[in-house]
Amino acid sequence: MSRKTERILVRLLGCWQVIDGVITILLYSMYKRNQLSGVTNLSNEHAKAIDAAFGNIFIFIAMFGTLLIGCGLFNLVVAKRYIKDNQMNQKVGIWLIALSIFSYFSMDLLSVVLGMSAAVILLSKNKGIRRHQELTTG
Repeated sequence: MSRKTERILVRLLGCWQVIDGVITILLYSMYKRNQLSGVTNLSNEHAKAIDAAFGNIFIFIAMFGTLLIGCGLFNLVVAKRYIKDNQMNQKVGIWLIALSIFSYFSMDLLSVVLGMSAAVILLSKNKGIRRHQELTTG
């Protein structure tokens, strides 16, 4: 049974997550920086406190963006190496469901749709592959 649809969906998911991670690191962190630097008439102590807070916020944003890029690259590897035709993939399906749940809580709805649709198609084709293998061997 062909797994072309799942590979395409997981590749799209991986590409989107890499793009989303880059956007998060570059654009969102700069937006937060401009938002915090727009405050005027601050004393030196307040400026240092805001700078320290921005450093922590920037580190969190950069870590989250790096996590998205890492997940995206991992999904590209999964699509290339682990999703094969006529092969059952339980672990990949569980990974996609877990990633979709994480994406749901981080409000990345495009990743939720791509991940869940790929997981449902992948896991439902597992049943067809299992039946086909049972018929050919038994």
